[in-house]
Amino acid sequence: MRASWVVLCFAGIVAGSAARLSAQKAPAATGEPRLLSVHPFTGQRGATFVATVRGNGLREATSVFLEHAPLTVAIEGTEAEPPNETTAKSKTPFDLVHLRIQVAADAKPGRYPFRLVTPHGVSNALPIHITAYPVAAEPAGLHETFNGRILRRGESDYYAFDVKAGETLTFEVISGLSSIGAPGGNAVGFDPSLTIFEPSGSWFDPKRINRVAFNDEPLWVIGRPTDAYLVHKFERAGRYLLRVEAFSGQGGPDYSYQLKIIPGEAPQDLPPARETWNERAFSRRLSAGRLNELAARGGTPQNQKSIETYRAGQDAPFFKLPGTLEGGLAEPGEAHRARFHLDGPQDIAIEVETPAAAPPLFNPIIRLLNAAGEEVATNVFAGRGACTGALNKSLQAKAIVPMREAGDYTVEIRDTTSDLAGPDFRYRVQVRPQIPHVGQVNIDADHINLRPGEAKTIRVIFDREEDYRGAIAVAAESLPPGIQALAGADFEPDKDPPLYRGKRERYTPRTEHSVVVFAASAGAVPMQQPQVARLVVRPVADGKPGAVVATKQFPVMVISKP
Repeated sequence: MRASWVVLCFAGIVAGSAARLSAQKAPAATGEPRLLSVHPFTGQRGATFVATVRGNGLREATSVFLEHAPLTVAIEGTEAEPPNETTAKSKTPFDLVHLRIQVAADAKPGRYPFRLVTPHGVSNALPIHITAYPVAAEPAGLHETFNGRILRRGESDYYAFDVKAGETLTFEVISGLSSIGAPGGNAVGFDPSLTIFEPSGSWFDPKRINRVAFNDEPLWVIGRPTDAYLVHKFERAGRYLLRVEAFSGQGGPDYSYQLKIIPGEAPQDLPPARETWNERAFSRRLSAGRLNELAARGGTPQNQKSIETYRAGQDAPFFKLPGTLEGGLAEPGEAHRARFHLDGPQDIAIEVETPAAAPPLFNPIIRLLNAAGEEVATNVFAGRGACTGALNKSLQAKAIVPMREAGDYTVEIRDTTSDLAGPDFRYRVQVRPQIPHVGQVNIDADHINLRPGEAKTIRVIFDREEDYRGAIAVAAESLPPGIQALAGADFEPDKDPPLYRGKRERYTPRTEHSVVVFAASAGAVPMQQPQVARLVVRPVADGKPGAVVATKQFPVMVISKP
């Protein structure tokens, strides 16, 4: 096929790890509806296509819940999934819901979540991908060699395509069962890989296909996508084969994927970044207004001065606090330095940003040295691991340091190794006074289904950064009639302290949690459609609530069925 503009979508059978299978087979404790997969999950704007949702507790689905999506979705039917070799031993029945999806002609390409509504409540969300490219469905049936589905373990899909000499194509596989946000992280989900073969033969076998390019994922890092992305320039014209397969040859019915073949070098289609605060990630931006950003999260006046930027170098120039050191390590073994003067005791924070390459590629070590050249602090955290208890070290993007002696100090920046460097080894190191504030906030809500008289809890986990001691207010907004939100507390089992704490307080915040109880009154009226509620988190300083530092929206529904 000539495949320079086609998006191919098909459901694989890549059954994931045992952990994933157990998560899929385990019935929800409350009998709530749960979506596992949708196939196909990609459609072209302006087109209409049919998709099948697979999950538990979906046989009585009545409608589809969308939020501001350029889609019209109708349920065409539901049925029980026939037993197969993967689900024959499962004690949990699986349901299939057939949807007709119509995409608006002016829809913006992207990912749009949908949920199913049943008498037992609203389900979790799955995304529908909208693309500007034409979409070709996978041919039906079992294909061992070409253009087939991955129906069982060890199978692969092959696609044939023709190219011209010197032509560049971009190949990308997007998994329909992503590991992002799933329990177990990168260890679960569908991890696809791409391989390009040329049927050029060999001295022993003239029909042999030879591998010319391969990609599993650009970088395997916990929390990042494992989708495959490959850009290749073909030296010779002719017909080539593209193979799509799963990591370790796994297989299962929920593993759909989208294959894109685009002319030229196209950027990778990554999921949208979550708009959350994470000050302990190397990728976050250390702006000149950092002090005011932190003051706002602490509920204090934003009257801090702007932070100046300086260039660090081998001659160790002076800079003033607060200051941001900017530079790059162009040569292996290179180390940059800069000096500052401390007039007296002060609690400072050292933050590191890597705008281009980040760990595990660029691993910046930041050392703080006194006038005698002795190390006072570093961004290397030494402690015992949670798995084996073995002593290990890790690089941190932030360290808070209580300074008690006046004098001159030197900040040193270098890579962990002495043989790596490059134009993408850029850094920004910010040295500033500590500002007590609320750090990262996690709200574990996805949806809430309540019967009249029932109550459920949502946990809000937050970090107290830089000795923040103020109160933190959590409020619920836009609740349906008959539902109220109350402050609560859950039982927390005692935890044994780590065997070797190290200087944990220097590298980790104080983490606490609160509980919000959603309670439906005995007279709450069951709903036909969920209503979107909102949780907001604010710091409280001097008896006044500050600006919103975190928020999350999720559907809430009153149901009548058990």
